[in-house]
Amino acid sequence: MTNTPIPAHILAWKASTDMIRMGEILSADPRRTVRGFVPDKKFDAPAPTLAFNDPYENDEDRLNKVKKYWKVHDKERMLREACYKELLDAEVQAAKRRKAEENAWAMDKAKKEAAAREKEKEKEKGLEMATREKEKTVELEKEKEKEAGPSGNAKGKAREVPRMPRKVTPKKSQPEVQSESEDEGEEDEEKLRCIYCVKKNIPCVPQAGKKVCVACGKRKMKCEFFDKTAWAVMDGSKQIADSMWELVSLERRREAGRLEGVWYDLQRFLVEVEQWVAMDSAAADAKLLQLLELKSKRVDIPVDLEKWICMERGLVQDMLKEHTTDLTERMDALQKCTAWAGNGLPRINQESTPVPLAAIQGTKRKNDNEGNHAEGGKKKKKKKMVETAEGSSTLH
Repeated sequence: MTNTPIPAHILAWKASTDMIRMGEILSADPRRTVRGFVPDKKFDAPAPTLAFNDPYENDEDRLNKVKKYWKVHDKERMLREACYKELLDAEVQAAKRRKAEENAWAMDKAKKEAAAREKEKEKEKGLEMATREKEKTVELEKEKEKEAGPSGNAKGKAREVPRMPRKVTPKKSQPEVQSESEDEGEEDEEKLRCIYCVKKNIPCVPQAGKKVCVACGKRKMKCEFFDKTAWAVMDGSKQIADSMWELVSLERRREAGRLEGVWYDLQRFLVEVEQWVAMDSAAADAKLLQLLELKSKRVDIPVDLEKWICMERGLVQDMLKEHTTDLTERMDALQKCTAWAGNGLPRINQESTPVPLAAIQGTKRKNDNEGNHAEGGKKKKKKKMVETAEGSSTLH
């Protein structure tokens, strides 16, 4: 039953719930007999008509009709059951897979939520530690003021008390300052340049005792400097430009790698073409040898067949030349496009394309045969010339 093809009307059911299942009718059921024959309503095949009054139809004919009907019925039921089991198994597997995916998604979601909670807790702890450090620094400064005692500058100190939080703020950004000390040094060097020197891309040389640089002094104008936001915008635009150029170079590298793969595919195809041509040329040589052998045995050969066998070698060589020139031109173009990447692809010239050994041997045999034919033609011409000379001498 496994090798029997399933009909199209059974394959049209895509789900197990859509299938119309047929009940099993036992062999002892009276519906299987001729007298008590009743067709199955779930089976769409036409039921046989039993004519008991027909003198030309005997009991054996009626029995054969009933047997054929129930045979087709049983086969249909088996196919439907097999298809139903396959659909049911596929649905069960799909449900299991869907449930596993849902469980995995729920686990991932729970892990992400737990990680987010841990991050929030760490942030809260960090804020609490920062507030405690601030409170400690304020208490230490108050204790130092108390230990200093009253003095003539008490009023000035009282005025400086509101400025105490400003001294605490740098401690918050101490790790950032230590990690980006080199960047700050570069920013200080760039801040020394005024706007005019930055636009002209010239060094900003300050003058001793003057508030303007040399370039601005020549132009008799004041030195104007960028503020922090302008420097931040310039640095950000520079970083964006660098990242874009890096992406462009990566894209060029990726394209060069893809073209290199195309080059190797063309090289493989060139080798396959040479192998095919070598096989075809060997077959053409074998046919040519058979032709010469038959001619040596003085067997009559049609002229068209002889011409076709002689031309087959040339057609194979022309096909090889055409394919090799096309492939080598494409490979050279790809090598030229990807030469900047330094991938080491060789340049293949059209003159140096390798020709199969069988092709070389075949051309040698062809040239030898052509030479033999040419020598035979020359001998015939010489004989004709001698005969004409003898005839003219006899006439004289």
